[in-house]
Amino acid sequence: MTHNDAAPSRKAPARARRSRLFAPFILAAILAGAWSYGWIWLRGQAEQQMDAQAADLRSRGYDLSWSARTFSGFPFRMNIQMSDVRVAEPTGWALRLPQLKGEAAVYNLTHWVLVAPNGVVLTRPESGDVTIAGDALRASISHVTEYPPRISIEGAKLTFVPGANAKPFTLVSADRMQLHVRGGGPDDQGAVFFKADGAKTAFPGLLGRIAQDKTASMILETHLTQVSHLRGRNWQAAVKRWSEAGGQITVQKSQILAGDAEGRAKSGVLGVDSDGRVTGLLTVAIKERADLSQPIRTPEQALSAAAQAMGQEPVIEADLRFDNGRTYLGAIDTGPAPTVY
Repeated sequence: MTHNDAAPSRKAPARARRSRLFAPFILAAILAGAWSYGWIWLRGQAEQQMDAQAADLRSRGYDLSWSARTFSGFPFRMNIQMSDVRVAEPTGWALRLPQLKGEAAVYNLTHWVLVAPNGVVLTRPESGDVTIAGDALRASISHVTEYPPRISIEGAKLTFVPGANAKPFTLVSADRMQLHVRGGGPDDQGAVFFKADGAKTAFPGLLGRIAQDKTASMILETHLTQVSHLRGRNWQAAVKRWSEAGGQITVQKSQILAGDAEGRAKSGVLGVDSDGRVTGLLTVAIKERADLSQPIRTPEQALSAAAQAMGQEPVIEADLRFDNGRTYLGAIDTGPAPTVY
């Protein structure tokens, strides 16, 4: 056999097999590097957008600030942790959060879940601070291209404590509370849903007389028109612009239960006057079983006692009218109308 007739070399096939063996690992390394670069780029975009938003708000008289901010969550999430967060608008309404944590999936940075583990301080202009704390206080924000965006706030075992020299707050405590805001409805409509269970309240006027010092459950479900006009340099300006555009609130469901007492709105349409007080008319049913052994102290108790004396169910059905800054149950003036700003 000559030299040219020697067996072919096996080195080339061996090298090919080794290349195929390492190919998946090489591909994985390339993908991991690309994913790492993409996550770092997204983090940079999130930082820039937050800084730009904060600067834009400050230029319009608002405030969005924090003392520290860190991002984490690689590889599949974008987590943010912030300290000493403050959000305020020009009329004096503000939120202060000692700590705020948030997270979103890297493929959907328009949907954030936020948690305030150390509670929130709400500042009310001319009414003072309220410290809100509880076992859980979280929020979800999504559909940010809509106005308003979808916002859901939930809390458990909440307490609402006014600061020194501050005015009372309408809620004292709540076992569970939820608030949902939705926009993007047909014909420029939005919706608000509020629910509180196991709540202690400090309502003025009619609601206060229904709840008294009992534990209450509350539901409020409304639809709003002209929601795209509900914007402005501050809350007061936004509400005025919305009201001037013909914005109205249609009450779908409203109910407060406190022991044997119950207040329920059957239907109605409300607005806001130039002083920020609610106007309009609701058809309501109020049930309050008066203790006939005790002095009658309120108009509702007087009507209830008269019904009981005649052997009737102590239910009052009447129009609840908000007019000229006052609240009327039928012809009875029950106190000031609620304020929006």
